[in-house]
Amino acid sequence: MTTETLVALPARAGEGSRSPLAARVRAGWHVLPLAGVLGLAAFLDFFRLGRNGYANAYYAGAVRSMLGSWHDFLFTAFDPNGLVSVDKPPLALWLEAASAKLFGYSGFAMLLPEALAGVASVWLLYLLVARFFGRVAGLAAALALAVSPVSVAVNRDNNPDALFTLLLVAAAYVGARAVESGRLRTLVGAAVLVGLAFNTKMLVAAIVVPGLALAYALFARASWRRRAANLAVAGAVLVVVSGAWIAAIELTPAGDRPWVGSTSDNDPLSLALGYNGVGRVAGQTGGTSTGGGLGGAFSGTPGLLRLINQALGDQGGWLLPLAIVGGLSALAALLAVRRRRELGAFTVVAGWFVAAGLVFSFSDGIIHTYYLSALAPATSGLVGVGAVALWRDARRGGLRLALPLAALVLSAWLEVDLLRRSGYLPWLQTLVVAAAAIAGVVVATAAVFPEELRSRISAVAIGLALLALLAAPAAWAETTSEQAVNGVFPGAGPSFVSGLGPTGRAFGFGGFGRGGFGAPARGGGLFGGGGSDLDTALAYAKAHDPGRIALIVSAETEAAPYVIEGESVAAMGGFTGRETVMTSSYLARLVRSGEARYFLLGAAGGFGSFGQRNAAADLITSTCGPVAAIGGLYDCAGRAAAIAAG
Repeated sequence: MTTETLVALPARAGEGSRSPLAARVRAGWHVLPLAGVLGLAAFLDFFRLGRNGYANAYYAGAVRSMLGSWHDFLFTAFDPNGLVSVDKPPLALWLEAASAKLFGYSGFAMLLPEALAGVASVWLLYLLVARFFGRVAGLAAALALAVSPVSVAVNRDNNPDALFTLLLVAAAYVGARAVESGRLRTLVGAAVLVGLAFNTKMLVAAIVVPGLALAYALFARASWRRRAANLAVAGAVLVVVSGAWIAAIELTPAGDRPWVGSTSDNDPLSLALGYNGVGRVAGQTGGTSTGGGLGGAFSGTPGLLRLINQALGDQGGWLLPLAIVGGLSALAALLAVRRRRELGAFTVVAGWFVAAGLVFSFSDGIIHTYYLSALAPATSGLVGVGAVALWRDARRGGLRLALPLAALVLSAWLEVDLLRRSGYLPWLQTLVVAAAAIAGVVVATAAVFPEELRSRISAVAIGLALLALLAAPAAWAETTSEQAVNGVFPGAGPSFVSGLGPTGRAFGFGGFGRGGFGAPARGGGLFGGGGSDLDTALAYAKAHDPGRIALIVSAETEAAPYVIEGESVAAMGGFTGRETVMTSSYLARLVRSGEARYFLLGAAGGFGSFGQRNAAADLITSTCGPVAAIGGLYDCAGRAAAIAAG
């Protein structure tokens, strides 16, 4: 029995004798639905995309700088003078820069690769699920991902998350095929894709590795010794690919490249394993985390129910009950028939889901809401597989009805709770409750019908219930086209999108679009500590022999609008003004060589009253001379020795 017959409706008598044309039509029935799903994904990702402007000005500024020289391109320099790099590895920014080079520097050109990556993720997830669990499951999974609010939000932004997610889906697809075939070259291909994901967002790429490794170890078509050897080779390839860009930075003298952003030791390993690694899980003093910042403000208190709390629930929690209950049903069915091939693919997806769910639920460090985009494909995959498994349970009846009924009740309960929190589109609550109730009654009473009719009735009931359950997240996802999204913290729904509803989330950080967070509005930054008007300070610096870098400010978010416009402005403190802490010797070299002279640092603070002071900024304010006419502006000419001694 093929995988396709596990999900297909029972054939009618004499169906096999129909014409070849009819057979071809039946074989290609999925083409139009798949085109519709991909069309929906493209609409949600591209419609009115240009209204997001430059989105996250931090990365938009880096792309502008990277277009200026191969040096800045290679090292992902934030500013045109190559003083500091951004806090992410290069792959997504390289693609955005290539798009800007091809189509001209604009917001749309930078958003284009991420939007395309979002549509490609939907297509690849379909290929993964359909190959092992049938086209019905594949279509359901693809549709769930296409309307995932958090996915659509990041697909319309220039953060690296859309490309990162695509690479994870690709790694899962290739990894599942490696388990199916047992071939080393296919497993190595999956390792390469994970390595590329690492070079997009660093250590979080590891969330897909446990599922891949476990699936290959348990279910690959090879001897135990061969499996162990192949996993060792793939692990080595993963390390080499992941470390290629880091090695290039390590081998370049510090004076010939930008300072590694968001570090205090100028070491890319600190960025990869610390700030973008363990620090995200254990908490850290730099950035917005519970180790000295606002971790709870962005994702809530760590715990078992964090994924459905007020911060994260309406971004990626809508379908979690369906994914979990349906996934358990699918696992039980696969274990019962011991289908090694499908068990391997299921382990890849479920392992990804469990690993990502645990990390995002219990991390004490920086967990922004949009990080759930890395969980969305695994959730959607389990939704597709689980929906078909729950239909099989409903078809068989008896005690097996408990699982589809539980999935309907829990999913409806969670969605109604999420909808009530915002008060947005109240009619959706009625739709969800009615659909779940009707489907539950139909499934429960279908046992009185003959098996073939019961199968069809159950399929229709569960299919319509699934569509109704997808309506709420689809409505949330659609809001991203109605108003500009938050460029720095992308999200969907009335709390994240300007002008659609209350904005009180995360200390009022929701509801900002163009002209808000991430928008190129000169004269102030999101987290910066500049206490004087930056335009005035920049004009003064330009008129008084500034050096190669006209002006250095506290935070890259403060400098970003000027970098986008091509001004010679840099930042020394990282994204918020406190993650990057330069050494006294490095600062002294900048001043001694004449590269930098003027610093606009204000109170040298980090993230307002929630942050910590930046030691490097404090060093400048304590050793350099204040410019009397402009508060917060310091002239460091002739102070290199004092800075070095500090």
